[in-house]
Amino acid sequence: MDLSTYKLGDEITEAVCSQWMDLQRRDDETAYALALLALKQKVEQALLTYHGRIITVRALKGGLRILDDRESAEYNPKRFQDGLRIARRAHRRLMAVDVSKLTPQGREEFGKTATKQAAQLSMLRQRDPVKLIESRGPKLPSLFGQVKAK
Repeated sequence: MDLSTYKLGDEITEAVCSQWMDLQRRDDETAYALALLALKQKVEQALLTYHGRIITVRALKGGLRILDDRESAEYNPKRFQDGLRIARRAHRRLMAVDVSKLTPQGREEFGKTATKQAAQLSMLRQRDPVKLIESRGPKLPSLFGQVKAK
C-alpha cells in the first residue's frame, strides 16, 4: 500500500482498494464493506504518520476519499450530529425497557446507566453560543489599586 502519490482531496478508487484488500466487491458485498472499513483505518494511520496530523478518510462509492481541510470541516460536524442522533435514539429505547422484569442487580445497573446517559445527553443539548467580550489588554491584579510610577 503506497500512499506517497496521494494528497489531500484525492480518491482511492474501488479498483485500487480491491487490489490492496485482495477482495472483489461483486464477490461478497458485506465482506467487502467490512474490509473497506479496516482499510480506511490503515490508510488513516499511514496518513497520520506521513502528514504528522489526523487526516479524515471517507468510504465512498466502494473506494476511499482523502478529505482536504475544507471537506473535512463540512463532513466531521455532520458525523458528530449523526452520532448524537444515534445516542438519543438509543437512550429513548433504553427508557422503554420494562424495569419490573429485571433482576434487582439489573435494576440498579439500569438506574445508573439511565442516569449517566441522561446527564451526558443533557450536557450535549444545544444552548445559545457564549458571547465573547472584547478584551482591552491585560489587567494585572494590584494589591492597593493603581500604583503611580515616580
